[in-house]
Amino acid sequence: MKSLRGFGAGVCLALVLAGCSDSTGTNDKPGVYSPLIVNISADHEPAIRSLTNQLTVVVTNVNNLPITYHWSAAAGTLLDSTSATVGWTAPDSVGTYDVTASIEAVDGDHHFFDTTTFHIFVDNEYDRWTNSPEVQFDPAPVPAPTGGIVFAQYSNISNGQADVWYIPAAGLAPEQRTTGFFTANSPTMKADGSVLAFAARATSDDSQHVYVSAAAGANPDPTVSQVLTTVTTQSHLFGNPRFSRAAGWLLYNSDSGQATAFVPRLLYRDIPVVPPAVLPWPPARVIEDQSFASRTFWMPNWGPDIDADGRPDSVVTMAFRFFRAFNQISNGLYKFATSPPATSAVQWLPDSSATDPDWSPDGQYIVFADANTKNGERDIWIIRSDTNLRSAAIRVTTGPADDSHPRFSSDGNTIYFVSNRTNNYGLNGIFTTERRGYNIWGVTRFDRP
Repeated sequence: MKSLRGFGAGVCLALVLAGCSDSTGTNDKPGVYSPLIVNISADHEPAIRSLTNQLTVVVTNVNNLPITYHWSAAAGTLLDSTSATVGWTAPDSVGTYDVTASIEAVDGDHHFFDTTTFHIFVDNEYDRWTNSPEVQFDPAPVPAPTGGIVFAQYSNISNGQADVWYIPAAGLAPEQRTTGFFTANSPTMKADGSVLAFAARATSDDSQHVYVSAAAGANPDPTVSQVLTTVTTQSHLFGNPRFSRAAGWLLYNSDSGQATAFVPRLLYRDIPVVPPAVLPWPPARVIEDQSFASRTFWMPNWGPDIDADGRPDSVVTMAFRFFRAFNQISNGLYKFATSPPATSAVQWLPDSSATDPDWSPDGQYIVFADANTKNGERDIWIIRSDTNLRSAAIRVTTGPADDSHPRFSSDGNTIYFVSNRTNNYGLNGIFTTERRGYNIWGVTRFDRP
């Protein structure tokens, strides 16, 4: 059980004769000592929607009197109402709900009664995948049967040094998957679990390329990983690789080689077998918006393969004008068709603060991150892919945290994301201000539009 911190000083004043103690032992000093409710604890903090949460009332009882308990709830279902601990099945909705605990005791001629209503915060259900002070980013689910998540983690955040890691399940120890690169990021695993692709710089002076390596075996380094991309007059820097959820289509960004602008190019190619069996690599196919030379489409993600031809039919991506220039402007989220490759872009969601979109495997939903206007922290939102009304999106994550980079699991039932939230961030309206490094989380119980 986890007890909340910091009950009010008024409780201490009420217990001054007992020395403000919450001991259950007998006090033999003269006086009348009333049992008092001082707090509540729970096995989930916050309580989880539609699940049975164990709530326990915390009582000061210095004379160890027999206590009769009674609970009531304005919403949800109480499984028992006559003991210190009660099972409360919370409503199937995020919100704050009143639960009241009452106690009675008798000491000779003295009859004691106390009641307190707690405002219980109920949230979605979350799994914490990593738990460390290091900053982790770029999560990418690994399809079944391999399962798990690949992600990047800084080893030196001041100069951008990072490596790729893999974790097979929530709570297990992560395994380092790259070594010897100056920095490696944006990992992604082929659907059959055979190939690991990632963006990396071999040295601090090297351009960033997309690398591929066998997913199993020793940690890949620059000597055993194959460079998928080639520097040309039109492309100097590459990044954001993403495998499709089926087959071996790999999507990534390239730049123009200009100092302040990126050509709006998304490239993709088939990765048919485990490297190094195929060289040279199949030529890249280009998806680009030829009408706006200054617009950049960044961090794209595949849509579903609706026509079942082995290649996803669409891409969702962020869009910018004058990317990485002093006058950069966010243009919201865009969609591209891939069959045949699009030559013009269509703005889909006109929200300049929306970032990091990902498409559900069934094609019905898109998740994205968006800033909370109250404090600038981001939350995860979900919207149907067949609407472009921002008002139709609903929030997935709440609580005092910055949440970003949402990614659907291969079955669409979990959304993985990066967050600086803590394990126990709220019950009875109390939120901790503790902050840790950015870790990987998953939300498994959430509403869909």
